[in-house]
Amino acid sequence: MNDRSVKKKPYFTTVEILFLSSMIGLDFVYGMVAGPLLSASGILEVIRIDMVIPVVMMLITRLLVDKFGTLVIYEIVWGILAMLARPASMGGIPAFMKLVPLMAYGLILDSCMELFRDRLYARLLLAGVIGGFVNQFVFMGIRVMFGMPWSTAVKVFLGIQILTNILVNVIAVHLAFLVWRGVERSGWSQRLRAWRTS
Repeated sequence: MNDRSVKKKPYFTTVEILFLSSMIGLDFVYGMVAGPLLSASGILEVIRIDMVIPVVMMLITRLLVDKFGTLVIYEIVWGILAMLARPASMGGIPAFMKLVPLMAYGLILDSCMELFRDRLYARLLLAGVIGGFVNQFVFMGIRVMFGMPWSTAVKVFLGIQILTNILVNVIAVHLAFLVWRGVERSGWSQRLRAWRTS
């Protein structure tokens, strides 16, 4: 069945909410396990390779629950879980201000995923690269607002982060594209699409 010929419900169905919750839970557990392990090696100071899997999971989730707002909800819920489990995470940004870069990231991803619907790879690449780029700027902006000096060293660090973030997101986009080609016509994917329109 052609996806464009199926009329989707404008709201989130129970099945979509359950699927979205499951993906957020898996992403959070992955972060709790992989984050500390990779941080101990020091590699995350150079490149955030721990973000490859989460970005893949977000993009696949958005393709399966293909509605604007999916990734905004994803990022907000993930952020609340992260605040409760790891209050000192995200560079010392206080309390609910941590949700600002996450909401901005989700909004940019959702907005980009509304474009190029007939060109899957371009759609994923735009969301991954632009979303990651904006996320780095918002995150750094909030840290500067709360006391980080806007020094030459910080500017150089931001530039390095942006470049490595683009590299990580391009890798994640390619993996998401390959994964999606495998699951797009799978049985559980077809059932999810049927349930969300029934």
